[in-house]
Amino acid sequence: MNIGAIILAGGKSSRMGQDKGLMLLNNKPMIVHLLNTVKTITNDIIIVSNNAEYAQFGFDVKEDLIKNAGPLAGIYTGLTFSKHNKNIVLSCDVPFVSQKLLHFLIENSVNADVTIPINAEKTHQVIGVYDKSCINIFKDELQHNQLKIKSALNKVTLNVVDANAFSSKEFFNINTPIELNEAQ
Repeated sequence: MNIGAIILAGGKSSRMGQDKGLMLLNNKPMIVHLLNTVKTITNDIIIVSNNAEYAQFGFDVKEDLIKNAGPLAGIYTGLTFSKHNKNIVLSCDVPFVSQKLLHFLIENSVNADVTIPINAEKTHQVIGVYDKSCINIFKDELQHNQLKIKSALNKVTLNVVDANAFSSKEFFNINTPIELNEAQ
């Protein structure tokens, strides 16, 4: 499948105190762990961030088209700039996502606008495959100041796939210095 990837690295990182994607995890910036996994699937990667430092990784860095509107705006921005109908979407703070999980999501994304996993009874909106067909719906949501991904997903064809066969570590979201230490 012809697919792009969108890495969301534009968060405020308020609980972390600094840009999460650039923080070191096992001696590498957290985003590098994701990039190394995603590069095995596609080289067409967009990093959505307002921080120009992300350009050091050699991929397109796009600033949010709609500022201060959270991850939904990041996804909207990435989809707008992507050349692909289907796009892997990941937040920069889930460094343990595997190639196997991404292939599983891609394989299950054929008849859906958005495919996301559920693991341990929790859905993960920023680990998924999103279609460009969502652009207008997401833009409309954002223009009406509705910033929640879950609400936007109620307006698209959503496929929530059972990912309990995958380790819960793959879904570990690093938001605080304590969680970063736990992940080391």
